[in-house]
Amino acid sequence: MVARNPNNLIGFGHHHGIADDIEHFTIDGGATLANETNPGEAMEAIMETIGTKATILAVGAEDGNGAFRVMLHGSAWTDSDLQTALQALGATVGTNNYDASGATATAFTY
Repeated sequence: MVARNPNNLIGFGHHHGIADDIEHFTIDGGATLANETNPGEAMEAIMETIGTKATILAVGAEDGNGAFRVMLHGSAWTDSDLQTALQALGATVGTNNYDASGATATAFTY
């Protein structure tokens, strides 16, 4: 491991070296998305929706029940606007007809 410069502070609540305008959201689709990751399936629609107002930097692991986190750069989303947009995808999203009508989006802070 490289020795740490004693003048470099270790802080909380920011993203050293990434960017100043990073936001995190917890997305909960309401049911597992584990089988919705192929082209034309629900995750593609969800990611395309998020990508209309932000650059997606990272997508966290899905919890087995449809919840995962996203790290966004330059986001114009509020959690309520994102939730509304995801719910607007409807009850028949993608080739497997995933129901996103009850999806939630919550701002997440480390």
